This record gives sequence, structure tokens and C-alpha cells, in this order.
Amino acid sequence: MAEHEYEYEHGTPRGAVSAAPAAPAAVPLPFSTETYPGGGGRLVLVVRGELDLDTASALRRAAREALARSHTGLELDLRYVPFLDCSGLNVLLKLRCDAQAHGKSVTLGSRSPAVTRLLDLSGTASLFPRPR
Repeated sequence: MAEHEYEYEHGTPRGAVSAAPAAPAAVPLPFSTETYPGGGGRLVLVVRGELDLDTASALRRAAREALARSHTGLELDLRYVPFLDCSGLNVLLKLRCDAQAHGKSVTLGSRSPAVTRLLDLSGTASLFPRPR
């Protein structure tokens, strides 16, 4: 029998090398937010989990509520965000516009590598200064 020919047993070639089992997929972190007072009348909004189409509406609600309660604006802490897509970025951009309309600002404090990368690729990093 040639090297590429196999005898079949129960639909699988006998002597064929089977593929290694696939690694289990990483389980995404549950999405959550929390706020605490920051300096200068700001609130800090800590975001945990992926920011994507599934979580964009939850971020939008939490950020709007925090912005309304703040005196001067929000500082977003995105260090615990392992993934950010355009849906999440659109929420951040809309939040920035809403803040400006009310004489407030949005800054981005700590950022994960995923957040930094998308802001850099999209050319929007300069719109979100670091807090002073």
C-alpha cells in the first residue's frame, strides 16, 4: 500500500494521524461598570469586560448616568477591557459629544493595549486626553 493510501475502519483511515483536540475558547469576562469620585468634580467610570456590540448599550447607559451625576465630566478607566470594537468606540465618541454639549469633558485614564490600539488605528486617540 502506498504512503497516501489508508485502510478505512469506521469511516476513519487506519493509521492516519488525528488532529490534536482544539484548545478551549477563552471565556470572556462579564461586563460591569462601577463609579467612584475623582478629582475636580469628575467621576471615574471603571469598565470591565469586552466592549462590543453586545455590551455597547450597557456602557451607554452607565456612562450617561455617570456623566449626569458628575460636575465637570468623566474619567474612563479602561485597563480591564481586553477587546474594543467599533460599537464600543462609537459609544465613547458619542459620550464625548454629549459631555461637550453640557460643558463637561471625557478623559481616558488607564487603557488596555486593545483600547490603545483601536484608538491609534482609528485616529481618535487625541480626542480622549489623559486626565491631569
